[in-house]
Amino acid sequence: MLRAITRELAIVGVAYLVFALAKNLTDPSPVLKAVSNGWGVIRLETALAINQESFIQQIIGRLSLGLLIALTYFYAIGMWLALLGTAAVLFIKNRAAYFELRRTFMVTMFLAAIIFAIYPLAPPRFMPGFGMTDTVTLIGLDPAPYQDSALSYNRFAAMPSLHYAWALLVMVGAFKLGWNWAKVAGFVFQSLMFVAIIATANHYVLDAFAGAALLLVAILITKQWMRYDSDIGQWTSNRLAPLFGPKPAWRQRIS
Repeated sequence: MLRAITRELAIVGVAYLVFALAKNLTDPSPVLKAVSNGWGVIRLETALAINQESFIQQIIGRLSLGLLIALTYFYAIGMWLALLGTAAVLFIKNRAAYFELRRTFMVTMFLAAIIFAIYPLAPPRFMPGFGMTDTVTLIGLDPAPYQDSALSYNRFAAMPSLHYAWALLVMVGAFKLGWNWAKVAGFVFQSLMFVAIIATANHYVLDAFAGAALLLVAILITKQWMRYDSDIGQWTSNRLAPLFGPKPAWRQRIS
């Protein structure tokens, strides 16, 4: 069990490390392009009548400033706690479902890294004149002093919203557990995350839709991956066998 847990931590850790470092392969400061894309998203949302970001933040702020602060902490910390908790329970209770969700998680990172490189997007909190309060910076959760480090987060990776995509993945995991209370908890979690990503000015409404679409594509890719998993494993083994198999005759003679 300990070896399996260590192996999984290593796989997921390396995958996330590669994802975090991928930003170094893109434009290090795509500010103008990201802001320009932001205004494009705002215009599109206005045309679709779904530009409700400022309205949602104002409503929650008027209801309770404490609630807005709580949603900011929920946005920053809640996703990781839910992912770790869901993964741990699935690893114990339903190993097959865990492996499927772990692969889906990794596929979402791979696809998102490509999109972030091609389409940098400034979130609402960075848009000048958009009228939204940057609650993340306001309560000191924005790691701006470390933004130039190798592992700093991408400040212009608003679309798709990985927070919402992974919140939906948590809900999928909860449904795979099968317990009624887990299903309710998963549904409530993704609903709260949808509100949190918008109320904290970190994402647009369209970002959430894009996150849901990203997860759907990742699930489909994962299902095909698992369908041909044995074939892929056999192909890989056949290609690696000459490297790690018996020594060729000339190597044996040299030895």
